[in-house]
Amino acid sequence: MKRIEALVVVGLLLGGLFLASLSQAAGPQAGKQVDSKIEEMVLESGRYVVVMPETNKSEEPYPILFYYHGYGQSADLVLKNQALLKLASSRGVILVIPDGLNRSWSNVGAPSERRDEIAFTKDILRDVKSRHDVDRSRLWASGFSQGGSMAWDVACYMGEEFSAFFPIAGSFWRPHPADCENPVNIRHIHGLADRVVPMTGRPIGARWHQGDVKTGVRIWQETNRCEADPEVVSFEDMSCEIWRGCGTGKEMELCLHNGGHNIKMKWLAQGMDWAENLKSATVGEGSL
Repeated sequence: MKRIEALVVVGLLLGGLFLASLSQAAGPQAGKQVDSKIEEMVLESGRYVVVMPETNKSEEPYPILFYYHGYGQSADLVLKNQALLKLASSRGVILVIPDGLNRSWSNVGAPSERRDEIAFTKDILRDVKSRHDVDRSRLWASGFSQGGSMAWDVACYMGEEFSAFFPIAGSFWRPHPADCENPVNIRHIHGLADRVVPMTGRPIGARWHQGDVKTGVRIWQETNRCEADPEVVSFEDMSCEIWRGCGTGKEMELCLHNGGHNIKMKWLAQGMDWAENLKSATVGEGSL
């Protein structure tokens, strides 16, 4: 029965997350240098792809963006997202694309339990630092859909290693964490009409349930010691609740739009702009 239920859950996920994810296409051969700007790295815990900026950069350290793909995608598919690659390159950012097992992630509380994704991310970060001079004040993580949920998990369980997070259309899974390990700078974007990862979450099969976005935000408020009411700022396509002056010195934003389950490159660009301007962006030396 457990196997049948797992198959049903996979079908539900495939019918929702995969159809809603961006189509992004195939990429490099395993274990090979694809060209001078793209390299696949294979670790014991998994594989990831690095995309170097095309602009000749004479000085280091480099800003880094970890980008977690959505359900049904892969690192290879993300390489076909020319808008994302162009955005990162134009900012002189090294794009790090972790690869989910079987086009999925083992989020905390989610159906898949194939891999410890936090340990995997730590392995990637350690490897990236061994190969590049990393600007720790501009070490960021983002992702879309299930990849956005990965960014939430990384923020909660190893957030001290990154300077900022700007996920899109993801959330924790239930049960929500009682608390997170360290305060973080986080800016989340979500659609009020999202039916794939609804604001309040949804059941996946009989055993699993996506988390509630606002409950997750309250966890971040408590972790960051953001006691005052947020400032509400309206933009052309969304409205943002902004917490500044938190007791930990971190900043938070929850930006909501009227659309569904989607991502726009300008939202990632805005996330980079926000992260660049953070007063508390610099992180400690960390353990990696």
